[in-house]
Parts: sequence; structure tokens; C-alpha cells
Amino acid sequence: MSLRRSLAWMLLSQIGLFVLQFGSSVVLARLLTPYDMGIYTAAASIVGILSVLQAFGIASFVVREPTLDRATLASCFTMNAVIAIVLALAIAGLSPIGAFLMHAEGVGRVLRLLAIIPLFGIVEFLPAANLEREGNFRDLATVNLVRSVAGTCVTVVLAFAGDSYMSIAWGGIASAVVGAVAFMIVGRSHVSFRFGTASAGRILSFGMQQLAIQGVNGIAGRLSEFMMGRLLGLAALGIYGRASNLNNIIWSNIHLVIGRVVFVDFAEQTRRNVNLRDSYLRLVEIMTALLWPSFAGLAILGAPLIEVIYGERWVAAAPPLAFLAVAAMLLVSITMTWELFVVSHDTARQARIEFLRSGVGTLLFLVGCMVSLTMAAAARVGEAAFSIYLYRPHLDRMTSTQVSDFLPIYGRSAMLTVVACGPSLALMSFYRWSAHVPFGLVLAGVAIGVAGWLIGLMAIEHPLFAEIRHLAARYGFFSRAVPNRSRGDERHEVKET
Repeated sequence: MSLRRSLAWMLLSQIGLFVLQFGSSVVLARLLTPYDMGIYTAAASIVGILSVLQAFGIASFVVREPTLDRATLASCFTMNAVIAIVLALAIAGLSPIGAFLMHAEGVGRVLRLLAIIPLFGIVEFLPAANLEREGNFRDLATVNLVRSVAGTCVTVVLAFAGDSYMSIAWGGIASAVVGAVAFMIVGRSHVSFRFGTASAGRILSFGMQQLAIQGVNGIAGRLSEFMMGRLLGLAALGIYGRASNLNNIIWSNIHLVIGRVVFVDFAEQTRRNVNLRDSYLRLVEIMTALLWPSFAGLAILGAPLIEVIYGERWVAAAPPLAFLAVAAMLLVSITMTWELFVVSHDTARQARIEFLRSGVGTLLFLVGCMVSLTMAAAARVGEAAFSIYLYRPHLDRMTSTQVSDFLPIYGRSAMLTVVACGPSLALMSFYRWSAHVPFGLVLAGVAIGVAGWLIGLMAIEHPLFAEIRHLAARYGFFSRAVPNRSRGDERHEVKET
């Protein structure tokens, strides 16, 4: 499957996921209080700390490996099963401790239910990992959409029935069950329950490096949320969780999805000894042009959007949301760090970087928590800036680039961001950053900004406009091809099969 076709399938899937996530978040915001969300977030934070075991990245090992045999796949299945069982037991065992530390029995109830979810990952592991290795994003996208529909429906129905924070946990169970069954159906040729340890050494070496990279990062993030709940209270944690979830809607549905598809492509290019310079520069240009305006707009319009969508009791999430969005903009400028280190077989170096980055980031966050909720979110901006300082030299090395290659790209994306967000910035300034801006004017400002952004893409012949035009032509929005290729298309055009 071509890179464009894979991205198209993932895009269609993520549109559906976005609608589900956004719709369910609106409903739950009306049915659950910040305290209720704080209980679930606290439980999820404990699960996240324990889930460091899943940061072994065995699925990434399957995607990256040049060749795979039955013995290697059996070893991968065995190690994944052991990790899942240990994780389930650990979550169940810590449920009373979590309830005691947070002074809320609800945290323990959620943990006991969430302990079941890792077990379903045992049966879906090999089908899901092999489908991704093959680049079969059509089936991956379909399964993810179906499982999300199931989880969302169960969550919303139980929330309406008055099951409070437990409705989210039961939704997670439903999603896990449906996902496991669906992967075993669409990936039935890859289903295997064969145990083995022949390749355990290589997998363990890779996994330990991934554990040091993503595990440290995951522990730091979840530990920070846990400490926020202790220092500022569960209601404040619920407010921060709402801001974080809003920010993650863009990050997860756009950045991570594109990164997931491009990772497979980068791995294939690396196996063929193709230099990643041109591909990476084009990727950064497209990502910053798309995501900088998105996150900047979210930071600017956070207050009126939250009030209209979630209600006045959630407006306090707007200031932390603004800082989280700014941090995301900084991180987009060094996109695909983990993927590049993995395909370059340089994960040991990234592990050392992540220890330092996570340590500094957690310290900044805890200092912020001692001041206020907003200052805790502001600490994420400092952490993002520190990440750029740490990662920039290594990204240049792995992609054969230098800072001067990116300055024109950042300049064009900054110009597009100003054009896209200018009307909204003027509107919010006029209303003195009130949450009570008429929503019709908010929509008008967004529409004008999007129109200006599209005109700007076309005027500078941006590579992203070439991709939008190609997608539109493919689905019949243009009756005939538009002449003139965008800048750099001849050299960087995405290959199709």
C-alpha cells in the first residue's frame, strides 16, 4: 500500500475517531464533575506508571526487523504475554494502595477493572503488529474505529445511567474486547499462540532501550499527574486532564497518526539505505504548516470553545490548555524523534537523552504545581524548549541536515500561522480574552483564518497544498488536474505503488 493511500486510510479513520472522542468528551463533561474526572485520571495515572512494562516496544521490533521467522515471532508473542500478565497483576494488586494514597475508594474500583484490559492485548498482538509491518493501514484503521465506537457507546450509555467515573473504565473494557476479536478476524493469517525464547536476547536488548526511552517518559508524565492530584486536589487534576485531553485530540489524531505511517516508510527506506534528508525536510514542512496553526488557534480560542462545548465549570482549563498547546508547537518543530532513533538503531543514545529530559521536565512540573495549576502547565513549555536543545543536534546528524535547512521552513509555517490565527487573535483581543465571545463570531474568525491559510498555501506553492490538491483530485473534487506543481514536488513527490 502506498504512503499516500496509507495516510488517507488513517486520516479517514481519525476523522471518525475525532468525532467519537470529541462527541463523548462533550457528553461526559455535562454528566461528570471535575472531581469524577479527577478520580479516573488518578487511576489512569497509576496504570500509566505501571504500563512502563509495555514500553518494551515489541510491536516496533516486529515492524523494524529486516526479516522475521516463526521462532522470532514466537519469542515476541511470549514476551508480550508475560508483560501483559505481570501488568494485569500489578494493577490489581496496587488498587487498594491507589485508593489509600488518593483518599478515594473510587480510584481502587477503577484500577480493579482496568487490570483486565492488558490481558486482551495478548491475543491481538501478533495480528496487529504484522498488519502494521505490512503497511495494511486500511484494516488497522477499520479495527481502531470499530473498537472506539464500541467503547464510546458503552461509556456514554453507562454515564447516562449514572455510573459516573466507572463508565469510562467499562468503556475501556468494551474497546479491548471488540479490538481483540476484530484483530483476530482481519489478521487471522497472523494469529498464533506459539511460545518460544529463541530470539529473546535480541528482543530483550531492544526492549530495554525502549523501556529507558518511552518508559521513563511515561513514568515521568503519569507521576507528574499523580503528584498534581496530591498537591492541588482531584478537582484540579480533573481540570488539567480536560485541558490535556483537548490538546491530545490534535496531537493524537494528526501528529501521532502521520508519525505512525511515516515510521513504517522510514524503516523501509533505511532498510534500502536511502538517505532520509529530503523525506524529513518535507515532513517537517507539512507538519509545522498543518499543526502550528491548529495548536495556536486552540491556545487563542480555548476559553470560548470550552465554555460553549463543555460548560462554564470547565473554563478554568483554558489557561493550562494555552500553555500545553504552545509546548506542542515547540515539539512539532522536532517531529519524529523517537522514530528516527529507532530506524537509525541509535536507541541507546536516546535512552540517555530521555533520562535527562524527563528528569528536568518532572522537576519543572512539580515546582509549577507548588504555585498553581496554570504554572504547572507552563512548565511543559520549558520542558519542550529543553527537548529541542537536547534533540536538535542528533536529528541533524541522523537526517544529514543542519539548522539552516529548517529556518526557511519555520519561517513559512510561522507566516501561515499568523495568517490563520490573526482573525481569532484580533477577536479575542477585542473582547479582552473573555470566555463569553459570541460563538458565531468565533466560527467566523476560524473560517476566515482557514480561508487565508489555504490561500497562503496556494500562493507560496507549499508541499501541503500539493497533497491537499492530490487528495481532492483523487476523490473527484477537481474535474481536471490543476497545472503547476508545488515547490519541491518534482524532487520530493511521494511514491505510489
